[in-house]
Amino acid sequence: MGQEPTLFNDTIARNIAYGALGATQAEIEEAAKQANAHDFIMQFPEGYDTPVAGSGGSQLSGGQKQRIAIARALVKKPQILILDEATSALDNESESIVQEAINKLMESRDHTVIVIAHRLSTIRNADHIALIAEGKVIEYGSHDELLEKPHGRYRRLFESSKRRSTVDSVGLRHSMIKKVEEDEDQEEEEIDWEAEIEAKEEEAFNAARARQLARPDASYMLAGSIGAVMAGAVYPMWGILFAETIDLLFRRVKYCEEGNIPEEGFESCPEYWKSIADSMQDKSFRLAVYWAIVVFGCLAGFALLYWGFGMASERLNKRVRDSSFSSLLRQEIAYFDKRSVGSITSQLQDDAARIHAFSGEPVRSFIVALSSIVTGLVLSFVFMWPFALLAIGCIPLMGFATSIEMKKFLGEDQGDDNAADGLNTPGGIIVETLLNIRTVSALTLEQQRYEDYEKALVHSEPSYKLEAFMSGLTSGMSMFIQQWINALQLWFGGWLLFTFPDDYEFKDFLIANFAVLFSLFGLGAAFQDISDRKQVEKSAGRIFYLLDRESAIDPLSDVGKKPDERAPVNPAEV
Repeated sequence: MGQEPTLFNDTIARNIAYGALGATQAEIEEAAKQANAHDFIMQFPEGYDTPVAGSGGSQLSGGQKQRIAIARALVKKPQILILDEATSALDNESESIVQEAINKLMESRDHTVIVIAHRLSTIRNADHIALIAEGKVIEYGSHDELLEKPHGRYRRLFESSKRRSTVDSVGLRHSMIKKVEEDEDQEEEEIDWEAEIEAKEEEAFNAARARQLARPDASYMLAGSIGAVMAGAVYPMWGILFAETIDLLFRRVKYCEEGNIPEEGFESCPEYWKSIADSMQDKSFRLAVYWAIVVFGCLAGFALLYWGFGMASERLNKRVRDSSFSSLLRQEIAYFDKRSVGSITSQLQDDAARIHAFSGEPVRSFIVALSSIVTGLVLSFVFMWPFALLAIGCIPLMGFATSIEMKKFLGEDQGDDNAADGLNTPGGIIVETLLNIRTVSALTLEQQRYEDYEKALVHSEPSYKLEAFMSGLTSGMSMFIQQWINALQLWFGGWLLFTFPDDYEFKDFLIANFAVLFSLFGLGAAFQDISDRKQVEKSAGRIFYLLDRESAIDPLSDVGKKPDERAPVNPAEV
């Protein structure tokens, strides 16, 4: 057992049982008693079922972790127990408690205990002491035997150790040990800081304030809005050109024979065919120009869209990060004791970047979607208004089908109940195992960790068959609705063409159909990168809580008394 024991993200009982897989509860408690750990474990509300929170047992003190590690080694009932600097990483108070457990092991005579230590207090009660210097044993014997050597190095070390601080006195050390034990008794009454902080952060959220932060960037958002109108109108334009291309490629050429030319003004069939070919060629050239205009409009619209809203978002991001960092510098040390480094850096990196979801992102999505839908419906009304009415009636059903598909692709149909318990996920177990591979190898826990990984996989998706079935069912329902709506629109368009041949042409139906269809593509593209609303609200709440929090000790504050440098100083008053 080394000086920095590793505990896994599990209960205290299972951490001890890792030393001997299959150990009973009685064997676990007996090992804990031998390691002088049973008393403080029973003071926890859940006793041996208390989870060891965080990586490496951050909920426990150093001495408590060390005693649990000793119990883990003892549960296997080893014949030889090697303690390598078992107390060197502990303070004096914790060391004395762990040392008491080590002394009990030495007195029990149930194990051969080999202690490697620099502190003489750790090995004082050993039967045999070997003093090693420069790779050689220079002195060997019991504590009393080595002290009898007048010029021995062990004796000089022992005498120098007696000149330590008066903290080593018996009475004071005993009182400090008692204080540490009392502090351990009170650990179960610790406040759940994470829950308290999370509640305050949720109260600090204000959507109106989040939108207010983007007001200085209104000019950039205006430019982005112009680009959003252009970008949204591109999709219905695709529909028009797509319809024109189909009408061009499938142009009907009537049967022609000499003496029976289908159209007047032509003296021969080749002349008729050449006229049709020239007309198709001219139209293809015009369509190519129109496609180029749409491509240019697409490039210009999206460039202006992402430049405008991108500049607004980044400028807002910078202001929020600067304010957050300045507020962090103002906080007292206690603020950082209650938060991990990861959560603090996340506020500066991720939370600040999500604030734009209350300003630029919804405006961008709304304008693109509105421009696409309105343009498509207007074109559909112009070329075939009865079909446009049908399309409007089908939009709610099509939107419902599209929302089902979006939930599947965006993962909204999957819960995140286990997201907070990251160390118990399959990925968390892999990371924990690789980081502590020395401990895993020393305890021969490879098979156990593999089984834990399998259980985590099953736990992460306990009903994967049902979820797969429901995912396939919802996807099939979405496609079913969309295809039947397409079939209904095609049937209705054909009925209009046959019923009103003088009012509508095939090209009119194509434009009315594809303008609406491609406008729905614009609707999907508008909400493609939409942020998760719940996560955004949490991020905004954390940012606002940090910005509004008043530090107990503000190092950047100008408020307070200031010394008068010009006032004379009386040495007697100093």
